[in-house]
Amino acid sequence: MLAVLIKRILAPGMESTYEEFSRKIIQAAVPARGFISSKAFKDLNEPSIRYTLIQMESLADWQAWKESSARNDALGQIQPLLQEPEIISILTTA
Repeated sequence: MLAVLIKRILAPGMESTYEEFSRKIIQAAVPARGFISSKAFKDLNEPSIRYTLIQMESLADWQAWKESSARNDALGQIQPLLQEPEIISILTTA
């Protein structure tokens, strides 16, 4: 199993708009091959920083989802809300 942590820093005032689009991208991920689960988090000290933790079966599954047109279409709606590009960390158990 693989965990993918995505950090996004929102542009000022985009928090509520981001919530709507964030749900859409997660809904698009559910049918993806290897998708296990996803959770969204908000930084307690800095509400403009959001994290998404996605669990996938394998790195190949993540790479296929990352490069899919479904993700790119959904991400295209989120990118204008971001202050900078998302940061993706690939994690596995130690």
